[in-house]
Amino acid sequence: MKNKSVIAVAILALTLTFATASFAQQMGMNNGKMGMKQGQRMGRGMAHPMLMEKLKLTAEQKDKIGELRITFQKNMIDLKADLAKDKLAIKELRLKDNINRSDVLNAVAKVNKDRDAIALAVANHMLDVYGILTPEQQKIAKDAAFNFWGKMHDMRRGPARKCMMQ
Repeated sequence: MKNKSVIAVAILALTLTFATASFAQQMGMNNGKMGMKQGQRMGRGMAHPMLMEKLKLTAEQKDKIGELRITFQKNMIDLKADLAKDKLAIKELRLKDNINRSDVLNAVAKVNKDRDAIALAVANHMLDVYGILTPEQQKIAKDAAFNFWGKMHDMRRGPARKCMMQ
């Protein structure tokens, strides 16, 4: 009887393993990132190679954008570290025996403030880069961003959801 149970559990485990691997493959999983090949990154914005080629940036523009990017990345390291620390503070508060409502709410407000600071830094960086471009380059960048986000929106909705919405 015990052997039959062990065999049944082993078969179930193997079935689940293969089913999970098959599903992940169908969904385009690659190294834990859905639908992305190794080395690809989402959200590169103005640093996307195809966009950079279309913009035909001058050497001076490339240098300025490069400097802005380094400054932005340094700032983001600090902002993300603050966010991570403040999220950890919330976890600490929740582990206490006596949870104080005002302490938790203040910690949540601090996390939201960190997220706002990150969003503002991203927006300012994008606008700083956009300000370096000529009017023609700005139009190309705007069109590329619109097309990209429009496609991403369609991908999120998916075929099943589109059918339901009609």
